[in-house]
Amino acid sequence: MAQFMHKREIEKGIILGGYEMKIILCSLLLVFSGNVFAQESSAVDIAVRVHDGDRFVDTLTLEDFEILEEGKPQKIEALYLVRGRNIIKRQEIQPFEPSVGRHFYLLFQSVDYDSKFGEAVDHLFKDILRPGDTMTLMTPMKVYSLNEEALAKRPAASLSKEMQQILRKDIQRGGGDYRDILKDLRRLVRSIGGDSGVPNPDMEGDAFAGGAFGLEMQIDRYKQNLMKLENIRLVDENKMLGFASSLRTLPGQKIVFFFYQREFRPEISPQAMNQMMSMYQDQPNILSDLQDLFSFYRREAPFNSRRVAQAFSDAGLSLNFIFMHKEAQYIFGATMREQSEDIFSIFSDIARTTGGLSDMSQNPATSFKKTSGAFEDYYLLYYKPSDPAPAGSFRTVEARIPGRDYTVHHRQGYLRK
Repeated sequence: MAQFMHKREIEKGIILGGYEMKIILCSLLLVFSGNVFAQESSAVDIAVRVHDGDRFVDTLTLEDFEILEEGKPQKIEALYLVRGRNIIKRQEIQPFEPSVGRHFYLLFQSVDYDSKFGEAVDHLFKDILRPGDTMTLMTPMKVYSLNEEALAKRPAASLSKEMQQILRKDIQRGGGDYRDILKDLRRLVRSIGGDSGVPNPDMEGDAFAGGAFGLEMQIDRYKQNLMKLENIRLVDENKMLGFASSLRTLPGQKIVFFFYQREFRPEISPQAMNQMMSMYQDQPNILSDLQDLFSFYRREAPFNSRRVAQAFSDAGLSLNFIFMHKEAQYIFGATMREQSEDIFSIFSDIARTTGGLSDMSQNPATSFKKTSGAFEDYYLLYYKPSDPAPAGSFRTVEARIPGRDYTVHHRQGYLRK
């Protein structure tokens, strides 16, 4: 299980280790506690990206935009056109002091290392990061944070290589338990369903193999492993809410890239299940165990995607979801059921709500290059809400350009304080 890991220095303080991934999402505020600034108490800022096809539209003015909160038009107080870390256009009815800092977060949920991960990391260091940016890498094991001073001390190529090595090592180590559980599930499925309950050579020497009693024990172990597989997944509502809360007061752009590997779990095939139900109809204990498996297959982990989406949007996090497609492995007697279809729909919706992007590809580096380039240019709009609202209520926001057929991305609301 996860253990608390003290912060340590690697390479003269340039790369900082942190908490294990299981708890880091609730603790990132410690990393940035020295860089927190108070936000404007009465004004709301909305970063807006406007595209005409693949082209960012950089000719808009304050008069071109409309902002609606809860469907009601709001008066825009200021517009700033930002390119990278530079404000290249200002229009102010009331002046503000916008933060143009950029904080990049790369989160990886994968049990197998892909060389394309390295290409994505290399692209970030060589083509995206600029002086003054920060970067945080979250692996299945630890978190590594590089502040602007750390990024300035060593060449980008050197840091990129080191981060790639760390990512490879942590994914291989962190995915070990997951891979072991999958391996055991595959063996159990072959033994339980592959030969309709007849002991399988793959299970020779297993204390639970052989006979009806052995079948009962194998089904029980199969169910236990299914639960372990679910619990080891790092997608957890409380962790995501903690992540958003810890970064809410961090100024500037907070751009998150969540790499998620498609998952499959081996299930006993319907044909094998039907055959075993017929074979063991005179043995109620085994029939009950087999019937219980259907509830395990149907159960869904509770995850309030709306709550998480609102927390991310309120914190100003732009989530970009990169779903890594892969084909299921064939196993005789088993149905390889996708275990991540819920993840794709949940995080695609969160990405949309936060003004981010989602992409599905077998090449995560290509997806990363496509999504990361969208955050170079944006408009920052300020307005003061015209209507009072109860503290803690989520206020929906819509930015639009009337009369223009443009694609507009922005966070879709905030929590009134």
